[in-house]
Parts: sequence; C-alpha cells; structure tokens
Amino acid sequence: MAILRTKRSRWVAGAVALVVASVGTLAGLPAGGKRQNLPIDMASISAAADFSPITPPGVVPKDVLTALLIPQKSTKTGWHNYDQGNGQYDRAITISVQADSSSTKNFFKAALSDMAWKILSSQNVSNGYEILGLHSGSDGHFWEIGVTISSGSLVPRSGTPKSTDSRSSVSLRLLQYESA
Repeated sequence: MAILRTKRSRWVAGAVALVVASVGTLAGLPAGGKRQNLPIDMASISAAADFSPITPPGVVPKDVLTALLIPQKSTKTGWHNYDQGNGQYDRAITISVQADSSSTKNFFKAALSDMAWKILSSQNVSNGYEILGLHSGSDGHFWEIGVTISSGSLVPRSGTPKSTDSRSSVSLRLLQYESA
C-alpha cells in the first residue's frame, strides 16, 4: 500500500487500529449494566441470608449478594457446594416460591435487571425455564447467576383438600466467573 510506506504512517495506522480494537473490546464487556427499574410484582429480599450457610465470609463480595434478590415469601429447601472448596466459588441454593412459574420467571427477569445484572440469556429448558446473568463484583471478578425455574406444581393447601397453591421450585447457582 502506498499510504503505509513511511514509518510514521505505519505508526499512525497501528495506533488507530489499537484504539478501534480497544473501544470494541471495552464496549463488549458486560459491566453489570444499569438499573432498569422494571416493575417487580412480588416483594423481594436479598438472597444473602440464604447463601450465608454455604459462603465463607469475604468470599462473595457484599455488592454481589445484595444485588441478588429473591421473592420475600420463599422458603429455602436446599443447597449444593459444587466447588467443594477447590477453585472458584460455585454454589447453589434451591427455594420454593409461592407463585406459579410464569410469575416467578417475570420476578427474576425484572429483579436481576433492576439490580444491574446483565441478562445473558433467558430460555426454556427441559425442566422449566433458565435465566443467566452476569454482574461485575467489587472484588474484580465477574459473577454469574443461573436461575432455573422448574415447571410450577399445584400443592394442596392444608385443611382444604380441594384448594391448591401454585408453587415454583427455583435453583439459584452463583459462580465466580473470571477477572473483570
């Protein structure tokens, strides 16, 4: 190319290419996004208390746990320690939510967006519905949340055999993704 014959023109072209590549890379990084203020149709609380029995202090930044909301009328039904203390944090809780799967799905989509989680995907899966989100933590790592909402089931209300409550089983798997 005739334009790149001099050392200075090659340097300028290289600098321009570096700036373009840097801007493109930075634009593509998930930074947690902005709060969306979508309507959340259920009262919510932080999931920090539900994760605390399986999370040593200081491992997950407070800003990440505070940004993870669950419906207020949920009951923790279990937990799983996938990492077993080896490697990056990877743990999950399961909760039972007093709502059908559609309402529960709407809650988590709105709550994650409102709390600056970048929604990577939301789709039907074989056992229900899955939402994947990414959040940048104050510790310099990205944190990924996988919310799996199992198909809702009808549970008989105590004392009234013909009445039922709709409940959804939800798994929230939180893992340390990579350095920000």
